[in-house]
Amino acid sequence: MKYYEGYLMKPTYFDLTVSNLEDARRFFKRVLGWRFEKFPMPYKYYRIWTGDPDEQGIDGGIGEIKDAPIAGGKPMTLVTTPVLNLDETINLVVENGGSIVEPKIAIPGIGWFATCAEPGGLKFGIIQADPSAK
Repeated sequence: MKYYEGYLMKPTYFDLTVSNLEDARRFFKRVLGWRFEKFPMPYKYYRIWTGDPDEQGIDGGIGEIKDAPIAGGKPMTLVTTPVLNLDETINLVVENGGSIVEPKIAIPGIGWFATCAEPGGLKFGIIQADPSAK
């Protein structure tokens, strides 16, 4: 598959995994002016609005270390990039020496998500939009 030809995959989302969610929310609100909105997950998670929708940049989310086993007990930032076909991209990751850290999961109403790592271990997320994902 010539997946990358003619299609640039630009990151569109970031996840912050923190040790104390309330302290981190308060810090980023005071320091960077970010706004937070509770997001329906089985654990405590907030969407982060980093600015007006018309401004450059990406929005993200924030949750606690205890709810993110891939963090290995440490704070972490995960950048997520949209892909056209999650299954094909997962195959490309593996074919090119990377690994799948968290397999494909549904984010209800959003799409399909997986956490991968490049050959050196740096983790990143990939997501395929699919509003019917359950």
